[in-house]
Amino acid sequence: MISATVQALFFSMTLTAVCQQRPVDTYFSQLRSGKSPNIPSEVLKPENAKTVLNALPVYAKDTVVIVRSKATLIARIVGVKSNLVAIRQQAVTQIIQAANDKSTGNAGAALNYLTEFRKTDFNKTHRDSLIVLFRRSPPYIDILSKLVGFLDIKELKNDLFALSQQNTLGRKERWSAMLGLARMNETQAINDIMNRVKRMPVTDAVVYEVFPDLVYTRRPEAIAYLVEALNSDVKNCNSADAEQDSRIPCAYRVMEMLAPVIEGFPLKTDDSGDVVSNDYPAALQQARDWFVKNSNYVVLKNSY
Repeated sequence: MISATVQALFFSMTLTAVCQQRPVDTYFSQLRSGKSPNIPSEVLKPENAKTVLNALPVYAKDTVVIVRSKATLIARIVGVKSNLVAIRQQAVTQIIQAANDKSTGNAGAALNYLTEFRKTDFNKTHRDSLIVLFRRSPPYIDILSKLVGFLDIKELKNDLFALSQQNTLGRKERWSAMLGLARMNETQAINDIMNRVKRMPVTDAVVYEVFPDLVYTRRPEAIAYLVEALNSDVKNCNSADAEQDSRIPCAYRVMEMLAPVIEGFPLKTDDSGDVVSNDYPAALQQARDWFVKNSNYVVLKNSY
C-alpha cells in the first residue's frame, strides 16, 4: 500500500502542476476568443518550465493560427531562458514540430527561433527531423540552409551544394546555401563568398546585410576580414543617432558583431546588440588593442 506521506506528496505535486498550467490555459483561451493578452509572468518562470512545455502540444495543434504561433513562441522563450539541457532540448523538439506548420509564417518563425539555441541543444533525432524537412524543399529553404550549416549536418552537404548552383532559385536562396557550406568548412564556398565580398565597398548596406553573414560562417578568412574592417577609420556608415546627420567609421558596428563570437573578448553586448560602454571611441580602441595582443583568438561556434 502507498503510505499517507507518499499520497500527500503526490497530491501536492499534482496540485502544483495544475496550478502552474492554469495560467497557460487561461492565456490561450483568451487568444482563441480574439483577445491579445500578454504572456503571464507565471508561464515564464524557470521553475514552471517543465509544466509549461508539457502543456503546449495541445495548443501547437490548434486550428487557430495565432494559438499555434504563440505556443511555439512560449516554447522558444522557456527553452532559451533555461540552463537545463533537458528543458532546452524539449523546447527544440516542439519548435521543430512547429517548423512543419501549414502556415508558412508560423513555420518560418519556428526556424528562426531555432537559431537562438546552442548547437549542443540539438540531438540526433532533431537533426534527422531537419534532414526530412530540408528534403521537402520548403519555402523557407534559405533559413533552413543556414540552420543545417550551423548544426554541421553533413548528410545535407551535397544538397546544399546543389542548391547553391540551382539557377532556378533566387539569389538569397543560393547565397544562403553557400553560407551553410562555408559554415561546414567547405573551402570552395568560403573562397567564393570572400571573393564576392571583397569586391564590395564597405558601406552601410554591406555592413548591415553582408557582414552578419560573414560572422555566421565563423571561418578564419571571414573573421580576419572583419578585423581589418574594425581597424579602418574610413567613415562610410551613418550614425545610429537619427538626430545626427554625420558619417562614422563602420568599425563601430563591426565591433558589435565580433563581441559575442570571440572567446575572451573584453567587451560585452546588451540585448539590443550594442556594446556595453559609455564611451564608444574608447571601446573601439580597446577592441583594436585586444586583437593586436591576441592574434591567436578563438572563434566561438556553439551559437548560430
